[in-house]
Amino acid sequence: MKTRSTTRSTTRSTTRVSMAGGGGMDAYEAQMMAAAQESYTQQLLQEEPSTSYNSQYSNDDDDPYEMEFTKHLLAIQRELEAADAAAAAADTVSRGEQQNYQSVNYDGQQLQQQQQQQQQQQSPSYPTYAETTPSTTSSTPTIQEPKSEQQTTSSIPNSEEEDRSDKFLSMVSTEIAYKKLLNQSPYSITDIEWSVLLQRTLDNIEDGTQKENGKFKGQSRWRGRVEPKGERKTVVVLGTGWASHAFVKLASTYDLRIVVVSPVNHFVFTPMLASAAVGTVEYRSMTEPIRCTNPYIDNFVEGRAIGVDVQNKKVQVQLTSLSTVTGAFKGVASNAPCRLDPEPVLTSVVYDDDGSVRRDKRMGAGDVIELNYDHLLVTVGTASRSSIVPGAKEHCFNLKTSQDSKRLRTAIGEALEFAARPDVQEFYYPDENSRMRAREERRRRLRIAVVGGGPTGVELSGELCDFFAQVCRFPDGAYQRLREDVEVILVHGGSELLPSMDRELRGRALKALEDQGVRVCLNTRLKEVGQDYVVIGEKGSDEVRTIPLAITIWAAGNAPVPFVRELLSQLPPCAAGSGGRINVDRWCRPPMHSADTFGSVLVMGDVACFEAQSKYEESPSALPQTAQVAGQQGSFVARMLNRGYDMQTTPPTLPELSADQAFSVLRLWLVFRGLDEAPGFNFLSLGLLAYVGQEEALNQVMVGDVPLFNYSGKIAFVLWRSVYLAKQASSRNQALIAFDWLRTEAFGRDITRL
Repeated sequence: MKTRSTTRSTTRSTTRVSMAGGGGMDAYEAQMMAAAQESYTQQLLQEEPSTSYNSQYSNDDDDPYEMEFTKHLLAIQRELEAADAAAAAADTVSRGEQQNYQSVNYDGQQLQQQQQQQQQQQSPSYPTYAETTPSTTSSTPTIQEPKSEQQTTSSIPNSEEEDRSDKFLSMVSTEIAYKKLLNQSPYSITDIEWSVLLQRTLDNIEDGTQKENGKFKGQSRWRGRVEPKGERKTVVVLGTGWASHAFVKLASTYDLRIVVVSPVNHFVFTPMLASAAVGTVEYRSMTEPIRCTNPYIDNFVEGRAIGVDVQNKKVQVQLTSLSTVTGAFKGVASNAPCRLDPEPVLTSVVYDDDGSVRRDKRMGAGDVIELNYDHLLVTVGTASRSSIVPGAKEHCFNLKTSQDSKRLRTAIGEALEFAARPDVQEFYYPDENSRMRAREERRRRLRIAVVGGGPTGVELSGELCDFFAQVCRFPDGAYQRLREDVEVILVHGGSELLPSMDRELRGRALKALEDQGVRVCLNTRLKEVGQDYVVIGEKGSDEVRTIPLAITIWAAGNAPVPFVRELLSQLPPCAAGSGGRINVDRWCRPPMHSADTFGSVLVMGDVACFEAQSKYEESPSALPQTAQVAGQQGSFVARMLNRGYDMQTTPPTLPELSADQAFSVLRLWLVFRGLDEAPGFNFLSLGLLAYVGQEEALNQVMVGDVPLFNYSGKIAFVLWRSVYLAKQASSRNQALIAFDWLRTEAFGRDITRL
């Protein structure tokens, strides 16, 4: 509030004269204020505010909630002013009597004051509230009673009492401050977007109805049709990540012809890649073939998109070389390359003289084909941004795919075997210098650096600690002689781990890792990566140090894949977003040069850059690149296309249908919900989870922008596992993951290298 209507008037008399009962007008005012505050507190707890709080009202006199509270306090002020008027009249009469009394019996009053001072010196002074308020200048002359030095020292200035009252009234002038006063969360349950939750519930009901109708299977049981519609729009989906998996799972194959293109034929539950890298779970337990996600899609093409023609709605796909299979008939399967290359193939499109696409023989890869589409769904994800550090791309392990997890697991097993060889055992060397060099080399072979203090880096560090604690434990560990040589280093450029979590959880993550022996290097930059070393330096300093080690794992930044740059080259300049991402609107549509192609390309997941406005933030910010965002966007786009919205209009609207189609169950349902126009995408965050090792986890539970509670420790670990188990792609994956956890708990992690 810009003005304080509750501040006491500075012109009224503040002179206080003790009354017969030992109290004063200030005590009365305090009682009135306390009663009013208690009354309004009960009113707030019993009545629902008429307007949900928005942070912009903190300095806005037009806040209806604040205006209501101000009116209440104005009523309190009027009562206090009436009491002051009555007190002033009583003070005037009392002071007149005292003047008469003093003029007649001055000597007797002096004697009485001396006796009172002697009594106060013999016993401790406990000043009353009236005594703590000194007299100030008043329009009526007053005669102040002399006070002892002890009374003057123990008195509290009236200005401090007034400041306390004003601070209280200032504090309760906003809803958030008032909730803090009552020891409540400033973002209470009243701030939850209940309308969004209701719409999500109705969407789930709609999805179940569509599935019951058989539309996911390319049927329409209510219409008595067992075949898909004759004229279906072709939707080409690039990728098999979170957004693509959510779309394929909900898309109606009765209304849409779906073709999925990806270099891998499966979806992987990426939050558990760190667990798979150390054998806590098997990577096959957390993957699901995309053909099994929805067996009724028209086709899956194993390849990589390398080019696109936005104007003519065509996409070029380079097929994956199948030399691993075809070479087996020629006896060269043992020399065949891995079909899942860790980095995108940088193949350019080669055209014949007639403009058709042909095979690019220079790269030795598979054929290039061209696919037509009505809607192109770009969910290609991101690649590791390791190229920004010299040597990182060549020598760092990544953790983005199941193949990355498999490679890292093999490398960790090799590091243990390498450190157990006789050439680094002290007892093979006679002199002390040779033994010391052997010891240092053995420790180097077991030193692992993790670059990045986000959820992936923190969880991987915790999983590595669990793995080494088990295989190196005494006396039954397979590598128990190496238990003093293992070291995990976490390098993070920020000042705190897990910057997306609350501050208390960040500190808990740091303490948990350090308690397990992880060397955490904060405010540290990675300067260079070699085959057996890394060079790091503290931010703001020119000093660097070299750390010899065996394995470096990149879990820091992401970069766009080459196809995103190819797509951006055909879009307007305004389509380029932060970090190489593509700007989209509330319906996941990037800007286009032509109105005819607008809405034909939809971008989701880590590639999309959509700025959302939080009710507690002053400016909008881009949605994070997380699995939650990608999954919700995939489901959102699937519902839009299932409902048949015209994606070229803004907002997308339902098209005009024939008489028999206009009264379909789905159309009536949408009209009943008021969805003639497609609602924009609203991200509903459900919180953040992170595992820190030793069966401890961090949980930040929230609904949308409203945080509910934070947990850390064993209870959080149980919640972490419960959520990860519930979020698996299928019941098959849930059974396999649960079995892997039980197997690891009972028999330990498998260290076999296949």
